[in-house]
Amino acid sequence: MANSKYEYVKSFEVEDKIMLPSMIVVAIDGRNFRRFCEDHMFKKPRDKQALKLMKSCAAAVMIEYPDNLLYAPSFHAKVIRCPTLEVLQTYLAWRQNDCHLNNLYDTCVCELVQKREVKTEIEAHEFLKVEDVIKYKENGDPVKRLRRKVMKFRSDNIAGKSFWNQHLSLVSELGRVDEDIHKVRPEYLESFQFQDKLMPFTWIVVRIDGCHFHRFSDVHKFKKPNDEQALNLMNSCAAAVLQEFQDIVFAYGVSDEFSFVLKKDSKLYERNASKIVSAIVSFFSSKYISKWNEFFMEKEIEYPPSFDGRAVCYPTSKILRDYLSWRQVDCHINNQYNTCFWTLVDFKERTSGHQNKRCKSEAQNELKGTQTEQKNDLLTKYGIDYTALPDIFRLGSCVFRDKEIVIEHCNIIDDGFWEAHPWILGNEPYPGNTKWE
Repeated sequence: MANSKYEYVKSFEVEDKIMLPSMIVVAIDGRNFRRFCEDHMFKKPRDKQALKLMKSCAAAVMIEYPDNLLYAPSFHAKVIRCPTLEVLQTYLAWRQNDCHLNNLYDTCVCELVQKREVKTEIEAHEFLKVEDVIKYKENGDPVKRLRRKVMKFRSDNIAGKSFWNQHLSLVSELGRVDEDIHKVRPEYLESFQFQDKLMPFTWIVVRIDGCHFHRFSDVHKFKKPNDEQALNLMNSCAAAVLQEFQDIVFAYGVSDEFSFVLKKDSKLYERNASKIVSAIVSFFSSKYISKWNEFFMEKEIEYPPSFDGRAVCYPTSKILRDYLSWRQVDCHINNQYNTCFWTLVDFKERTSGHQNKRCKSEAQNELKGTQTEQKNDLLTKYGIDYTALPDIFRLGSCVFRDKEIVIEHCNIIDDGFWEAHPWILGNEPYPGNTKWE
């Protein structure tokens, strides 16, 4: 990372590691999947083709059907710590039984509608409600609640001995199962869920980064040091994220990284970090693949990219601005270095006839210890005016709402940008409609 006076903001990044030797379960759920299913006219109560697609990652699905997506799927996730094999076994039994109960219920709903026992799905849901009277108020009115589901298990479930112990890989990694699980209390399992709620009334920043993007950019032959089409694709995905998540007020991106700022009073997913991060990362990933052909019409995507992310809280607007300044300073320093590096590599390849690997090593040695002024002199020597390079390379990209979602490449370190757009940090009301467009 580049050194700057803004690097103190890294001290706000807290460790959220799960202690050993717990087994970790990451449970993901489709986000707004009812809408996704309706838009794509999935069969009710279960669409076999859709279930087959769920066996692969959402990114691979979109590669296979790039032109048929009407709405990008995304997922949110939560983490469950399983300190013992018994807890893991109980969790798996619970999820399998939930699958059975939900499928039974959805099948009943569809049968009632298809056989015209009821007119709508809403009426079917009402028809299937079974309520118990648990007590009476002082005035005699009954207090009702939905009847709890009774959970029973057969011995052939995935958490049972017959399944588990016959798979040597499970036994060697996690141990043998000695007993079958016959009863599950969901509230018992809830105590093992990883609680990662973010501090209230603080700015939430979700920073996402491409995983192994050096390899991805090499495989897809992105231009060095910057591929403008690839950057425009990232910006378009970020704009889609702002459109989808109304609590995001600003985003800043450079290279394969984007930082999304959620408003201070955001209640998104009750400020649960895992759900917020996974929803934004998965939606961004979905959009990256579905939008690929808009920016690379003559280049097929070879394999799906992936992104990781984390959420960090910043208590004041000044610290938030310092964080964004840190990222823009980093953009400048890295871009200046990369421009020098690839200029040297290109020159050495053309004049020496050496292989690319050797030229890269020589360029790294030549740039070691150089300062900003020396790098500018080097670029001038090769006929490059660094200040004349496109702003998108030197300043990165800002995505925000200004009556509509806009993408600009501007200085966000100085006060000018924030004074011109005071609504971003909540200093003035938004100038457009009361609801984001």
